[in-house]
Amino acid sequence: MQREITNEKNIFDENGKICCAGWSRKPNFLFDKSLCKNRFTLNERDSYLIVGDNAAIYLSVAEKGINAEVSAAIVDFNTGEQDFRTLRKYMSFGKLSMPASSKNGDVTFTDTRVGMNFSNTALNRYIRCEFVDFYKEKTLYINLELKERIDESFNVILPSRSNPKSFFLKRFVPYMSASGIIRCGGAEYNMNKDSAVAYLDWQRYSLSEKSCYHALYANTEINGRQFALCLAGGVGDTSEASENCFFLDGKIHKFASVKAMGKEERPDKPWKFTAGSSAMELTFKPSIKSGKLLCVTTGGKTLVFGELYGYIKQIDTEKLYLDAVPAHMEFSII
Repeated sequence: MQREITNEKNIFDENGKICCAGWSRKPNFLFDKSLCKNRFTLNERDSYLIVGDNAAIYLSVAEKGINAEVSAAIVDFNTGEQDFRTLRKYMSFGKLSMPASSKNGDVTFTDTRVGMNFSNTALNRYIRCEFVDFYKEKTLYINLELKERIDESFNVILPSRSNPKSFFLKRFVPYMSASGIIRCGGAEYNMNKDSAVAYLDWQRYSLSEKSCYHALYANTEINGRQFALCLAGGVGDTSEASENCFFLDGKIHKFASVKAMGKEERPDKPWKFTAGSSAMELTFKPSIKSGKLLCVTTGGKTLVFGELYGYIKQIDTEKLYLDAVPAHMEFSII
């Protein structure tokens, strides 16, 4: 049973217990950090993935309990080269002041080697970064503008199965246009607003047990139509909501349940996804360029880039065929 929330709701009651569960097309879940009783296990992460014609770049700023970290990874689709780095600040005790809303607020991480800023003004988002000695003495420079182009986003709150004060809160904002420049060492990548796309993966969670989390994402066009996909699992009580959905022409279509089959310890192998009675049958195949698997690990997360094959069919949509659609998978322990 998938419970859609259509109006704003607090996720905590006055005692810090989770008082709602479900999913929403709007950021309707109000996250008041002052009511969270698990501050030392609270994880707050803002992540962006930007994909252009020649490269993909993943950026993340996070506060994990009393520590903070910044991560960046860049994959060149032509050469297969992969550069990545994570830097941590220990005992930061919440000094990043991560915003309690995904709709507004800035995120900034600075130290002697890196300055990374995510800013948000109305419908435009900006990413600026200078990362010295990022990878093999390369400096990473980023100046990007992102524009939201659809009204709906995927929002979900999952309570813990065992602890009434544990939760997983997420917002997925796909299909943003990206424009600007990325430089890494001697390589330069120009992001064109007509072809480069980005998404935001905004997570706030406090879990009482470690979980193996996996997610499949796509964020592209199919025959001129906007398409995005989020199939994820491994955490929380999914009896009233799950993280499984796809976007077509800016509108969300929800899956009640999805079966994922693959081996997290073998990122070079395909994964298969099925849903309902012939609602979906997809195969994710990892990509290899110049003899290199397009796979990076940074910030405790493994990202594998590849392609999707198969179909999706919902009651209210025609059958959508996916043939070599760009996608990627993420694996982490959270």
